[in-house]
Amino acid sequence: MNLIFFTPVLRESAIGRVAKIVVQQLVDKGHQVTVIRTESLELMSLETHKFPCSVIPWNENKKILNVVKGIDRVIYQVGDNFQLHMGCLEWLPKLPGVICLHDYFLGNLFWGWSKNRHPKDGDKVLKDFYGKNSKEYFKHSSVDNFVEATRNTMPMTEWIASMAQAVVVHSSWDIDRVISVCSGPARVIPLAYDKPLLEVDASNEIKPDMFVVLTIGHINPNKRAQSVIRAIGASSLIRERTLYRLVGQIEPIVANELTLLANSLNVNLQISGKVDDLALACAILQADVVSCLRWPTLEAASASAIEAMLYAKPVIVTNVGFYSELPNDCVVKISPKHELDELRVALEKLCSDSELRVKLGQKAVDYALVTFSAEQYVESLIDLIDETIYLNVVKDAMLKSVETFRRWGAPKDVAYSLINTESL
Repeated sequence: MNLIFFTPVLRESAIGRVAKIVVQQLVDKGHQVTVIRTESLELMSLETHKFPCSVIPWNENKKILNVVKGIDRVIYQVGDNFQLHMGCLEWLPKLPGVICLHDYFLGNLFWGWSKNRHPKDGDKVLKDFYGKNSKEYFKHSSVDNFVEATRNTMPMTEWIASMAQAVVVHSSWDIDRVISVCSGPARVIPLAYDKPLLEVDASNEIKPDMFVVLTIGHINPNKRAQSVIRAIGASSLIRERTLYRLVGQIEPIVANELTLLANSLNVNLQISGKVDDLALACAILQADVVSCLRWPTLEAASASAIEAMLYAKPVIVTNVGFYSELPNDCVVKISPKHELDELRVALEKLCSDSELRVKLGQKAVDYALVTFSAEQYVESLIDLIDETIYLNVVKDAMLKSVETFRRWGAPKDVAYSLINTESL
């Protein structure tokens, strides 16, 4: 099969890493793939993942149109970041395809698209899907306020899904929005992910008697770092022997706030900031527990949680969304309504019971290796593409039949009823 694959390719993009894994598997299975990179122009000079095929920037229209002539299907990797997915939004209306949806909340993607490039179109989208206007939608004073006000009522999931021939999601918790607007099939396919094959020495830096709790990724409020600090600070049993590490991008103001909080509660906090793949792997290996708490939960799946599971680490998650669909014996689940108390108890238990940590980690890696495999992902994706091609052929035939019936004089509603399009 000849495929075009729209995706960010930057090394800092988790979706880019997923795309690299999936494209490699597609090529290994004998498919021909052309990658169209989708980042905004100012990001084009940054380091990228390596792909086993040609990679074309989304704004090189002539090259893309030449490739399009011989393709079987188009695949889009879409997440909630306008700078990383600008090219997807430019081509989707002109070249519809299968959308792999990485986030159920797409408000930041829509904000960037509407504010920066398509304000009139954005206003129409808001009216069509939610009966709102742009003045009401863009009134919020901060990103946190914007997300909280719109994540349940105007997540923009419908906007993206309505442009798809079919949709892949990586968990089912908000799939009804997709099904309500997508004209083709929607499928839950667990995210394809791996851990880097790196030579890592994780034996130094951390004192052997320390209990290490780790949070990775972009350290923003929904990763609940404040809650972890407060839970550790509230426990006389683990406070002195626990080190809480933050590894990933973090804004200076956030780092300062968390440092002040940790100092006030006598919590040992280490902020490493953004690191390379080797240092990240080392940090995960050194950790006793990885915290993947999220609130609000916006993503369709969590690369951070999957990666920690693949390293056989016990993982703490919020019992909502994608995380609630993980097996209970593979992760520790925390209710968002009782976050601090349940988190403190969970950390105390994990700190005192090394056998429990090993057992959880083994269950996690056994599950992750089977569930989040690239081979399974590609097999399911190709099946969905085949189904989409078949359905489109059938729909085209039905529409031609409608036109024939109408030329013979049948009213439009009668013509449609004769072919029973509702059965599709």
